[in-house]
Amino acid sequence: MASFDVVNYSLRPSKSIQRQVVFDGVRLLQNAIDLNGMVYVGFGSVWFTDFVLAHRTLGIDDMVSIEADDVGFSRAAFNTPYATVRVLHGKSFDVLPTLFADEAIAQRPWMIWLDYDYEFDESLQTDVRSIAENAPPNSVLLLTFNGQDAKYGEANDRAERLRGLFGSVVPDDLSKSAVKDERLQQTLADLATDFVRGVVGETSRPGGFVPAFRLVYKDTAPMITVGGVLPTPSVVKTVSDLVANPTWPCRPVKPIVAPHLTIKEATVLQALLPRPEGLSRAAVKALGFDLEDEQIEVFATYYRQYPSFAQIIA
Repeated sequence: MASFDVVNYSLRPSKSIQRQVVFDGVRLLQNAIDLNGMVYVGFGSVWFTDFVLAHRTLGIDDMVSIEADDVGFSRAAFNTPYATVRVLHGKSFDVLPTLFADEAIAQRPWMIWLDYDYEFDESLQTDVRSIAENAPPNSVLLLTFNGQDAKYGEANDRAERLRGLFGSVVPDDLSKSAVKDERLQQTLADLATDFVRGVVGETSRPGGFVPAFRLVYKDTAPMITVGGVLPTPSVVKTVSDLVANPTWPCRPVKPIVAPHLTIKEATVLQALLPRPEGLSRAAVKALGFDLEDEQIEVFATYYRQYPSFAQIIA
């Protein structure tokens, strides 16, 4: 069964926050370096939520969605939100080479977000190598993949599986504790980032790779997003300085696990923010309800990106 038949990707609060944070980061990059004429390449599925954000927040017109599922392709073609969205049928490792040869977009920077719903596997290796070798200068590369521990084998065999996927970037002394539970997601984020950096290094791209994105979020399964910029040599320092700034939003220390709030709860909480002293549990209780401390912390951190959902009855 296709993933769009299982989950409505537009209705997951943690995913929605993660997506907004990523686009906030790319907007900062747009202000820092020349990304004029940027093209968006991704997996729009039948919802196209990220494509709408790309158009509205980043001003991107030309967009390409890759869809492998036969029924999904038909539905995606029907649901395209804008006239400038192309839906191409096939696996990413087959479609991407055709895009690199497309003269209309081959010389323009891309925002490539390969938002997989499965674990990091050999097909992702192929896509990373293809992008590292062929993506236009100043492109932004993002990978999202499943970080659930069971996806990477039994606990005793997991370190060896990671070595098969990520190669020499996996340390010889990788401990068993680093490849289980929540610690596995942090390990995967580090290894995937190092893997991309290594692959880009092998291609001898003049500007290399500047890591810029590292986010873990969870609505159901834990999901990991990593990525960065494939800059021209002239903007390497600009990009490096930008993402090294403490205000850079796209490398949060903690996973994004958003509370599921009613519209009324989210509205009254938002009215208390921003709050220099922070949002306390006592302040929440004074509103007439209660939340766990971690839920309050996440909402206070991401209230600007917290989504509002409502059912419309015609």
